[in-house]
Amino acid sequence: MRKVEEAEAVVLGAGVAGLTAAWLLKERGLRVRVVAQGLGGASRVPVALVNPLRGKRFTLARKGEEALEAALRFYSRFVPLHLGVYRPVPEGEREKVVSRLGGLKHTWDQGGVLLEEAFWLEPRPLLQKLSEGVGVLRSRVLAWEPPYLFLEGGGRIRGEVLVYAGGGQGAHLLGLEGRHIPGLVLLLLDYFPRAISYRVYLAGSALGGSYLPHRSDPEAPPPTEGEVEWLLRGAEDLLGYRPSVASAWRGVRFRLDPSLPPGGVDLSYLFPVEGGFALTGFGSTGFLYAPWLGERLLEVLEW
Repeated sequence: MRKVEEAEAVVLGAGVAGLTAAWLLKERGLRVRVVAQGLGGASRVPVALVNPLRGKRFTLARKGEEALEAALRFYSRFVPLHLGVYRPVPEGEREKVVSRLGGLKHTWDQGGVLLEEAFWLEPRPLLQKLSEGVGVLRSRVLAWEPPYLFLEGGGRIRGEVLVYAGGGQGAHLLGLEGRHIPGLVLLLLDYFPRAISYRVYLAGSALGGSYLPHRSDPEAPPPTEGEVEWLLRGAEDLLGYRPSVASAWRGVRFRLDPSLPPGGVDLSYLFPVEGGFALTGFGSTGFLYAPWLGERLLEVLEW
C-alpha cells in the first residue's frame, strides 16, 4: 500500500488563487501541499488586468480598494506591475463615475479617468515563481473524503484542512455549481504600456474580453469570427484604428451561482466546505481578489 502523505493544508488548484493561498500559508510556517493537474488553467491568460472599477457601469467592486492594496503588496514581490489603467468615460457620465470612485487614486485625463494604482501584469512568470516556492504535485484528483484527498494512481494525501481553489474543472468534487465564461485574448503586434479598458481591454500586447454567453460545461469552444470582430471593433473604438493580430488565446473562467454560499466570508468566493474552505468562482476578478482573500483565509483558520 502506498504511503499516505501528510500536510496541514492541502490546496487543490494551481491557479492564482490556489498558489497565492499556498504561499501565504507556507509563510506562516505550515506544511502545505498543492495538488493540480497543471499549472495555471484560466490564470495563464497572457495579461491579467487588476482593476477594481468594473464594467461599462463603472461599478466599484465590493472590497475593491482593500483588494487592490493587497494585490499591490503581494504581486510586487514577484513580478513587475505596470501601473495605470485608463478608463474612457462616455460623455455625460463623469458625475456618475466620480460618485463611484471611492478612495481610488485617480486623475482625470481628457475624456476619461486614469486609475493610478490599478495595473496589469504577466501571469505566467508570476505563477511560475509562486509554484517554485510552494511546489506542485501534478496529479488528477478523484475524490475528497475528509481528511483524505484521493489521487489517480492510488495516492492519498491526509490534510488537516482542504483549500479548494480548482475553478470549474474540479467543482464537481465538492458539488459546486456555477457558470463557465469563455474569454478570448488576441495577441497583437502593437504594445500598450498603459492599459485601456472599456468593453474590451488593451494591455501590453493583449486585446481581451468576453463575448460569448455563459456555458454549463468547462470545455473551451473554438474562437468564432463574431467574437474576433467584436474585439477588433472594440479596439478600434478605443484607438481609432484596428491593430494587427499575431495569435489568439482562449480560456474559460468559472463563476459561482449568484447566491452567497452559506457562511460566506466577506465575499462569496471564500466559504466553508466539508473539511475546509473553497476559494473559487471569481470569474474575471481572480487576480484582484486572490491576495486579499488569501489573507482572510488565514484569519478564518486562525493560523
